Amino acid sequence: MSTSSISSPSAVTSPQTTLTGSSTFAADLQTALNRAVSIASLPIQLLQADQSTVTSHATELGQLNTLFTTFQSALQGVASGASSGAQSVSVSNSSVATASLSGNALPGTYTINVSDPGSEASAISNATGTPVTDPSSQSISTSTSFTLSVGGTNYTIQPASQSLTALANAINSSGAGVQALVVNLGSPSSADYRLVVQNTSLGSTTIQLNDGSSDLLGVLNGGSNATYTVNGQPNGGISTNSSTVTIAPGLTATIQGAGSTTITIAASLNSVSSSLSSFVDAYNSVVSELQKNHGQNGGALTGDSTILSMESVLNQIINYSGSSGSITSLTQLGIEFQKDGTLTFDPSDISGLSQTQISDALSFLGDPNASGFLQFATNTLSSITDSTNGIIATEGQALQNQMQRDQDQINAVQARVTQLQTTLQAQMAKADALIATLQQQNTFLQGLFQYNTSNNPNATNAG
Repeated sequence: MSTSSISSPSAVTSPQTTLTGSSTFAADLQTALNRAVSIASLPIQLLQADQSTVTSHATELGQLNTLFTTFQSALQGVASGASSGAQSVSVSNSSVATASLSGNALPGTYTINVSDPGSEASAISNATGTPVTDPSSQSISTSTSFTLSVGGTNYTIQPASQSLTALANAINSSGAGVQALVVNLGSPSSADYRLVVQNTSLGSTTIQLNDGSSDLLGVLNGGSNATYTVNGQPNGGISTNSSTVTIAPGLTATIQGAGSTTITIAASLNSVSSSLSSFVDAYNSVVSELQKNHGQNGGALTGDSTILSMESVLNQIINYSGSSGSITSLTQLGIEFQKDGTLTFDPSDISGLSQTQISDALSFLGDPNASGFLQFATNTLSSITDSTNGIIATEGQALQNQMQRDQDQINAVQARVTQLQTTLQAQMAKADALIATLQQQNTFLQGLFQYNTSNNPNATNAG
């Protein structure tokens, strides 16, 4: 469950009704009414305060959820590095060949001897009586249709316009397996643009362009296959029309020139080192946030058992111990605890491992779905991050339920307060009307008494 689904507390305000009484005690009656409503509304204030607390808990839980998700992704990064990047390839002479890995090749040394790096066949347009000085408006022929022959296969070429540039573009889009270029064989002040057509594969190949009346190209390079041997075999060398060759399963070399070079494949933890660094950073971010929820001035989840449970899970992951091989702990891979509970990572510990230790390190890390640290860490971390039964999801649901219970109680109390206010309003109005009547009667009697007194001589001399 996502903690972001917890809604903010609903604002509840007590209705304000003014008692429009006619007695001199109307204001006192209004005060008594307001006080009674305020006292009855006190539970609402307490419930709203609890909702605010729940909201702050949910906000902090959401922050932890984000950080644990990042930590989970970092753990997956370690798994990816361990499964696909556990090898390195080096080349002693890159002017002869370069190398790349496309899979898990067998560790070892391969000696490549290139006797002929090969070349692509190419042809260039013949000189014409009038050199092409502007390839955008001039061409080597006035024809609108040409036949391109590459290794005995013909292609019809129809340029968009009668220009050398349009002819080169039409050849490049023909699918003939060649590349056409426009080059200047003249000087800057006296241009002589020619068409060069080059095969995209190595080897001896004939290339010709005919405009319907004559051949327009002359041989520039006849082309040849690349020839090489691997570790001295086979005798006579391997001949290929591609400069990119497969040396062994998962190992590809690109021939650059004649000569000899050594390609070495070795077990490596370079990619694992990078992913472990990210793993440590993500771990430290989680720990730092958890530590904010401790102490007298701690965060919203201070004292919540959820924090202790999360910290326990992290400790189990970091203190995992393998049972075999020379690498049995994360400490041997450069990960160390600090006094503040965070981790540090020293990549030199990995770079200094022997080939045997690297193999043991990969066995220690294992696979998330099979064995080792990665399986243990993945399964253990799921007790926090599982979207249904994880600690965060369970706590988030509990907070949501508490928020709803508070809101239900607020609604019930508010209904009672509203009813109380309505009842008291009616009662106070009746009381005010009665008091007003009595005050009117009192005023009448006082007036009558004063009238009788002022008109009765005996009353003046009485007493």
